[in-house]
Amino acid sequence: MSSEMTSDTPTTGLKRARVRVVTVFFMIYIMVSGGSFGIEDMVSSSGPGLTLLMLLLLPLFWAMPMALVSSELGSAIPGEGGFYVWTRRALGNFWGFQAAWWWSLSIFVDSSVYIVLTVNYLQNWIGFDQWTFYMICWSIIAVFAFMNIVGIRLVAFSSTLFSLIVLAPFVALIFVGFAQWEFNPLTPVTVPDAPLAGTGGVLALGLSIGVWMYSGFESMSTLSGEIRNPQKIIPRALMLVMPFVVLMYVLPTMAALAGYGNWETFAVDAGEGTVSFVEIGRALGGSALGVAMMASALLGNLALYLDYLASGARPLFALASDRLFPKSVAKVSSRFGTPIVAILLMAAVNAVLIIGSFQKLVVIEVLMFTSAYVLIYVSAIRLRIKEPGLKRPFRIPLGTTGLVALLTPPILIVAFIMYVTAIDRSEVLFGIDGFQLLGLDIGWYGIAGFIALASGPLLYTFLRKIYGGPTTPADEAGNHDIALAESEAIE
Repeated sequence: MSSEMTSDTPTTGLKRARVRVVTVFFMIYIMVSGGSFGIEDMVSSSGPGLTLLMLLLLPLFWAMPMALVSSELGSAIPGEGGFYVWTRRALGNFWGFQAAWWWSLSIFVDSSVYIVLTVNYLQNWIGFDQWTFYMICWSIIAVFAFMNIVGIRLVAFSSTLFSLIVLAPFVALIFVGFAQWEFNPLTPVTVPDAPLAGTGGVLALGLSIGVWMYSGFESMSTLSGEIRNPQKIIPRALMLVMPFVVLMYVLPTMAALAGYGNWETFAVDAGEGTVSFVEIGRALGGSALGVAMMASALLGNLALYLDYLASGARPLFALASDRLFPKSVAKVSSRFGTPIVAILLMAAVNAVLIIGSFQKLVVIEVLMFTSAYVLIYVSAIRLRIKEPGLKRPFRIPLGTTGLVALLTPPILIVAFIMYVTAIDRSEVLFGIDGFQLLGLDIGWYGIAGFIALASGPLLYTFLRKIYGGPTTPADEAGNHDIALAESEAIE
């Protein structure tokens, strides 16, 4: 990876690093996947056949649309903050803020989960008290915050190294699983005697996990302002990484089912009577593969945190730069050229969240980032109509009607997720599991989720009144970065 860097964004002070497609490829792989852990719960909740079918179909109807949209808009408007700039330019300041805020709320929770999962693995493996648990969590946050402050090159290099270590055990599992093929990995198709849809339906359970497993293709866009030639590098990496993620989900899952069987015992949090990929690896490949799979689980979560600390800080920086967040959050390190305060703010929120029992918030955070997804999709369509002449180095080979057809399935999936979240009455507070609202049974997850969504409009009004809001028109968002990208292309 080249060490050449140039401070050529005078309006922000950010430094831009020259990184290769392969390093961006691994960064996106980490943000989307970080390993195949999590699929175990899909298998046991939905059935082997349905799980494999969803792993093959979701890329077409969920992952591919976002990868393509991120490639087109990222090539056209390669600005720091990524999708925030796109939605602001397409839909205006209000909706740009909603996309950034909703997505950031989800990342606050999501990134904190990765720290907790990592240290939980260690705690179960080694054994230590709760104060040691917190100290290890805070130490990881501090080290990774420092790595992010140093710059994108260190994050990219670390992501490549992490990826190789995370992937190696799964490649070994593929070989040993298929070599010991004993069971039909496609049967049963679904969980016997369980409904396909409706309350407790196997489709909803597996779909929710699958959507989460195939999300994150937009995340790299937030770092566009710190990469040289992002309008070419990021789309190339996106198109390469999507089929790779599919293979690294489908092949290890099929190998585990074929070699180990006992699909109904699959679970991420393996306990008595259940197994994760770690135990399956140990059963098929011996203790060495079991230890390697455990290391993969640990490093996969660490890598996810490292990259999402980087990605998650940038929309906050972009909002502050547009006077929609405290001005101090837009401060850039004079030495490293990175958004130091935004990174530290993200790390501080993570440090607080790891103390509480917040894991149940994951249900709500899915609602947050998928809502931001809808705004990204609408922005892609809107910009096709509003700015047909906008230069798009990468363009989805479809007209506007074709683009609408491409983006309809993921929008419908988001609507389904919202519905399922709203009617989920599994959480009970004060002896009450929910309320009747407009003839619909609404559970606590739905209530909390829609309150979180409502925080966006309220906060926008408050912050705009205090800080004044953007000084440049929304339809000029990203113009500086477009001009800079064109000058780099000439170079």
